Amino acid sequence: MEKKKKKFKKTSILVLIFLIASYISSGYFVNEIYYYNSSKSFMTYVVYAVILLISLILVIFTYQGFKCIKKNKTKRYVCYFIFIFLLIASEVFITININKINSSLSKIVKNETGYSTSLITLKNSSLSSISDIKDEKIGIINDYDNVEGYTLAMEAVKEEKINKDNLIKYDDYTTMIDDLYEEKIDAMFASSSYVSLFANEEGFENIASVTKVIYEKSKKTSSNKKTTTNKTLDEPFTILIMGVDSSSNSLSKSNSFNGDTLMLITFNPSTMNATILSIPRDTRVPIVCTKYKSKNKINSAALYGADCVMDTITNFTGIKIDYWAKVNFQGVISLVNALGGIEVDVPYAFCESDAKRRFGNNTIYIEKGLQTLNGDQALAFARNRHPWPAYCGKKYSNYTSNDFVRGQNQQQIVKAIMNKLKNINSLSKIYDILNIVGDNIDTNIDKDTMITGFDTFKNIIFNSKNINNDDFIGTQRLYLSGYDNSINGIYYFEYYDGSLKEITDAMKINLELKKPEMDKEFSFSINKPYESTQIGKGVYKK
Repeated sequence: MEKKKKKFKKTSILVLIFLIASYISSGYFVNEIYYYNSSKSFMTYVVYAVILLISLILVIFTYQGFKCIKKNKTKRYVCYFIFIFLLIASEVFITININKINSSLSKIVKNETGYSTSLITLKNSSLSSISDIKDEKIGIINDYDNVEGYTLAMEAVKEEKINKDNLIKYDDYTTMIDDLYEEKIDAMFASSSYVSLFANEEGFENIASVTKVIYEKSKKTSSNKKTTTNKTLDEPFTILIMGVDSSSNSLSKSNSFNGDTLMLITFNPSTMNATILSIPRDTRVPIVCTKYKSKNKINSAALYGADCVMDTITNFTGIKIDYWAKVNFQGVISLVNALGGIEVDVPYAFCESDAKRRFGNNTIYIEKGLQTLNGDQALAFARNRHPWPAYCGKKYSNYTSNDFVRGQNQQQIVKAIMNKLKNINSLSKIYDILNIVGDNIDTNIDKDTMITGFDTFKNIIFNSKNINNDDFIGTQRLYLSGYDNSINGIYYFEYYDGSLKEITDAMKINLELKKPEMDKEFSFSINKPYESTQIGKGVYKK
């Protein structure tokens, strides 16, 4: 009898331990579900109801378990232990995976904005630090709204006790860099991202090799990203993709970026259709965040940050942009490699510098035709905008390219990545990709919206498994037509109003803001392959 009492006591303690463990695991599970979807969707409440039901079942099972122990019904209370163990294991597994997704998505929504300014001079200058500055002339941008070019620079001037009379103010960076090259000034303040900002400008391709940094000042502030919408990602939305073409693996250091890659995308989750517009970097439009809102190249808006670019594009297109995302081009390498490469129809054989902009032994060569590109090759394809006969020879320089061609190439990469994503079939691969995205993307999409977008993305990928078509997302590649213009010796691209109107009409139709017009005149020849027309690419008047 005493032996039975001891056995009952030990088994009862074990039951209680398992019961407490199950409630603790359920608590963590509920907490992660709550954090995962604080917007309280219908499915979230369903999960809560299921957990409550399981808790009630546990109480009943525990009562029955004690009865089985008391009556020495071994098989029944062993079944009870197995049930509790499986429940705890399931909840722990789901909780860990939800926590990983939460952590990855939280990395994308960055809470801080970084600013950094550098004092640069020519490589052969005798100046080696800011303390060497005496009576030297220092260039500074004359724009109070430019945090990195003016505000931080003036803080450095004050801290380092530089004579303000030695400051030479400029209205634009091009003139200031020209004067530095011609030694009319001894040094100049610029964003610490100045190499990626200006290396693609004509005449400044060698800026990294002919200049040096003698001082740098950085600071971080709480992120105050502009959100102009209450849309979720399960309804038609617009997103502006801004490529940051730098040699750095981080987006956190500087708020400024080169703005050479701008893609305005509309996406309709219901129809699975997207429109993609690559905006040429030299497009002349009013830069709305500058003092006088004067017209300039659209990529100059990137000096003021992502919100300025978004506002500037909204102003000239009339399309309200819901979200923006800055994408570090260095991250393209990791993402494409994680996907095992992407298939792209390369329109011409070419060569390009590597990720660190090096030629020579590091030159990347790509053949014409359907190719499986690795990460480095995909980045080279995204960057290429003109031949390099001095580095590559005739075979890989026999083509014509420009910002328009580069924009079309980048659209191909986006499409190829989306097509490859549908083949993901493991949790570990999803986590790898989410971590890559978290390290290389900054966005104004908040966490709750990001969660909705992740759920939508999962549904799209799941549904695409049943589609025997690589292009499971329909895409309309738009083309902004225009003409060349030169003002004071500076090249600009002027767009046609008619082309822009056709483009914005297509976007509004995809966003369900406008009804499509039926084409009543459609003809084709069986002897001639059908080619879809590219919206915005036509004949227009100035």
